[in-house]
Amino acid sequence: MKNKNSVMKSKLLDFLAIDSPRTRLMLVIASTVSGVINALVLVVLNAAAKDFDNSELDARLFMLFILCVALYFLSKRYVTHRITNLVQTGIFQYRSRILEGLRDLQLLSYEEIGKAQILSVLSEKTELISQGAHRLADGFPAVVMLACSFAYMASISSMAFLIAVVCIAGAVVTIFILVKSISQTMQQALAKENEYLTYMQHALDGFNELKINRDKSDDLYGNYMGRVSEEAMLNNIKTDISNVNLQLYAQIYFYVLMAGIVFLLPQLSELTADKIMSITTIVLYIMGPIVIIIDMIPSVARANVAVDFLQILENKLIAAKEPIVDERTAFNAPDFFNRLDISQIRFSYPGQSQTGAFAVGPFNLTINRGELIFIRGGNGSGKSTFLKLLTGLYEPDSGSIVVDKNAVDSSLLHNYRNLFSIIFTDFHLFDRFYGQQNVDIASVNEYLVLMGLDNKTGYKNGCFTNTNLSTGQKKRLALIIALLEDKSIYVFDEVAADQDPEFRQFFYEVILQKLKNLGKTVIVVTHDEKYFSRCDRLFVMDVGRMTEDSALR
Repeated sequence: MKNKNSVMKSKLLDFLAIDSPRTRLMLVIASTVSGVINALVLVVLNAAAKDFDNSELDARLFMLFILCVALYFLSKRYVTHRITNLVQTGIFQYRSRILEGLRDLQLLSYEEIGKAQILSVLSEKTELISQGAHRLADGFPAVVMLACSFAYMASISSMAFLIAVVCIAGAVVTIFILVKSISQTMQQALAKENEYLTYMQHALDGFNELKINRDKSDDLYGNYMGRVSEEAMLNNIKTDISNVNLQLYAQIYFYVLMAGIVFLLPQLSELTADKIMSITTIVLYIMGPIVIIIDMIPSVARANVAVDFLQILENKLIAAKEPIVDERTAFNAPDFFNRLDISQIRFSYPGQSQTGAFAVGPFNLTINRGELIFIRGGNGSGKSTFLKLLTGLYEPDSGSIVVDKNAVDSSLLHNYRNLFSIIFTDFHLFDRFYGQQNVDIASVNEYLVLMGLDNKTGYKNGCFTNTNLSTGQKKRLALIIALLEDKSIYVFDEVAADQDPEFRQFFYEVILQKLKNLGKTVIVVTHDEKYFSRCDRLFVMDVGRMTEDSALR
């Protein structure tokens, strides 16, 4: 158990990553000096109290007291400032690694992890680590001060020191048992908090659906969120009760120590009243450091549990990293590509039983530069899965994609994806043109007028002034961003679905035809049969299979 606890305690220190031997040494020295000086203040005060009847000021003790306070302030200030710098640097470095991991993460793995877990780790868990680090910075000098105070007590009375050791030993054993319980319940509580956040994401993203469907709302809130929230509450109650018990037991041992000094010590040894008062002063003085240490223990335990969650997330991102090696470029402006061949592409979602797994393919088709292709199919037929395979977001189980005789492998994946500009049904509307330099403001304003958005939003200081728009308006704004990206292949998944008839006609007869005339390849998922005649080829998706339907053109 002792080894396990020491391993736990090292997690927070490992996260702080104090790599410099000089920094480690300076922190240990400063913390030790802070604790020793704090104990020396007690010695000075006891010495001054002995001459309480003397009306003259003891200049030597007074100056020593001032010096001790100044040294304590400087050493304590150094420790807290350095710990603050270290913990914030550690959090910054972790967030940077997570951001880099997210950029290299496979889409399937991201969908499995979910954004709720990521946001919880990056916010709540890092805050627990920050709190734990600061409590540790306070606790180590308090431990040193406590040790020095007991040494001072031993110099006055060995019997008083023995009584103190017995009480402290009892407190340590009790705290050790309670900390083990706290760590277990805390880990369970934090896991439930993550699960609750996942359900909360459903509640927020599906607000409209829950508002209109009372049964669905009752089921989510009552049978899932309510249950998980109650389980988290019970674990938090256990944790808080353990924390309170820890403090109460520590206070009991403190009162036992006080009783031993005041009532028992005079019976066991012959001490003067001055020495009894000095020992009593020591016991009262160490109450503050004891409170700090008691507060430190659960905080460090929480921080260690939080570090576990951070490490679990980082390990997931590392394990799901895309295997991109020897990155190269094959598709360059202005032509980018002429022919894209999809051959025997198959895909099935992992983690499902073989009999119940949804699979798509095999896909076999050729896409030429400048083509306008429509895809239709029912919900769940595999259209979105195909688009994610086409754009390189999903890795196929088998088959190949060849662009102008260049097989798209891991080395070409980034360059291949850069051919596309996409608007999926679950698209995210960005507030500015990320990745685009020297945005033509006149073109943006022209498109805003063209899309009928000039009275809804504007473009100032490098970003859109308003993105709180209706679903159809958001799609139009996303369309503006996509058009100004000027990519070789455009993929639009139900972009016209939430538009009025006038804009729908404008989309099919003007925007798409303009892109085609510019030599762009456009792939559109649509159910608008009225405009099927506008495409070069029409494909039908059904139960994961794609066939060309020239008769419906």
